[in-house]
Amino acid sequence: MKGREERGYTLIELLIVVGLLGLIAAVAIPAFDGDDEAILDQAAAQVASAFRFAHGEAIRTGQPHGVIANQSSQFVKVYRLDVSVDPPVIHYDVYDPVTKQIYDLRFGANSEPSISSIYFKFEGLFFSQNLLGFSGATGVPKYNDSGTIRMLENGYIRLSHDGMTRTIAVSPITARVTVQ
Repeated sequence: MKGREERGYTLIELLIVVGLLGLIAAVAIPAFDGDDEAILDQAAAQVASAFRFAHGEAIRTGQPHGVIANQSSQFVKVYRLDVSVDPPVIHYDVYDPVTKQIYDLRFGANSEPSISSIYFKFEGLFFSQNLLGFSGATGVPKYNDSGTIRMLENGYIRLSHDGMTRTIAVSPITARVTVQ
């Protein structure tokens, strides 16, 4: 064993390498608060679920259902349209199947995400609406304008939170819901 020298790293050399790797990681990885993003994603998923539920209930029950949103009051509600009376009446008696509570989502309080815009544009109308109905049995997204049926051209609700946004969009005809 004479003449053979074992060589290793000193503690100082290891500390310098670990410090440099930490510095590189701090610069290379963008800083963001993952909790805020998760909160926004959860809120967007709740709105998307409300759209999907209203669509599914319209098909399942054969009765028109829909979603109404209000930016100033910061809510999204699922409704049922009673067409057996003239004029038809909106009922807010639809229950969330998970929570067993009235389907009424609230936003904008205590640093929660807020509704930053609502846009449901129907063919032939020059202004957007704050509600979206799904026809009974077929589930096609449409708007009944005093007896004139208007098909959805474009529809979304946009949520924002701490500079981030999520857009929950509903496709015309198919009522496909996407979160962007």
